Amino acid sequence: MIKWYGAFKVVDGKIVDKFIFPDEERVNILRELKRGNFSILSDFIGDDKILIEGEIKDRRALISTAINLAKLEMVDRLGEDYRLIETLHTYDDIISTINLLEERLLEWEKIEEIKDEEDNIQILIREEVQRLKEVRDKVSSEIERRAGIICPNLSHLVGPIIAAKLIASAGGLKRLAKLPASTIQVLGAEEAFFRHLRTGAKCPKHGIIFRVPIVRNSPKRIRGKIARTLASKIAIAARVDYYHGEFIGDKLKDELLKRVDEVKK
Repeated sequence: MIKWYGAFKVVDGKIVDKFIFPDEERVNILRELKRGNFSILSDFIGDDKILIEGEIKDRRALISTAINLAKLEMVDRLGEDYRLIETLHTYDDIISTINLLEERLLEWEKIEEIKDEEDNIQILIREEVQRLKEVRDKVSSEIERRAGIICPNLSHLVGPIIAAKLIASAGGLKRLAKLPASTIQVLGAEEAFFRHLRTGAKCPKHGIIFRVPIVRNSPKRIRGKIARTLASKIAIAARVDYYHGEFIGDKLKDELLKRVDEVKK
């Protein structure tokens, strides 16, 4: 029997060899054993029956191992979605910080117009903004790279940043792939949608997808129709990406553009 803290090799009812999982390796070993990968113990135990005698009383180690294993399993379930979403949140945080610092610079400039000289603090802020912009560009490139791997069709259709925002808003690519086009259309506009349900206010026609140029730059009278068409293509792209289908991004974009031309006539 294998327990959370180790395994023992028994011959004729006696323990002849033992393998206590190292603290730093315990979580990874348990994860592999849970997946059925018993070969990880092949260096320590053979084909003989495994038995453990007694119990280890370190409850803190047990709790710590269980928590760490649960964290790793959560990351495994989310997979690359999790990394893409966290990268997107980092990108958004950097953008917010840049905007805040640039607003502060504007206030400083009002002072400098009077003093006719630049303060040391102003110089530091300006340098920090420039550094953050460089970091922003690197993070943006990372989002583009990850999105190209995780959701190539969706990324091609709406761009990597919007693709990542849709995945984040849905709670993962799997959930996005299961959503109907009507829900995808208003992702990111939840407050307006629930206000519509509560008070009868006008129902939002689009959420995150409004940021896609083909929607944002369309005349208001046809924007809703274009948003519906785009949402239906997003639904298809998300499903193909989730099930690792072939690349159909060009086909989806061509169909979208054709429909937009029809609506504009």
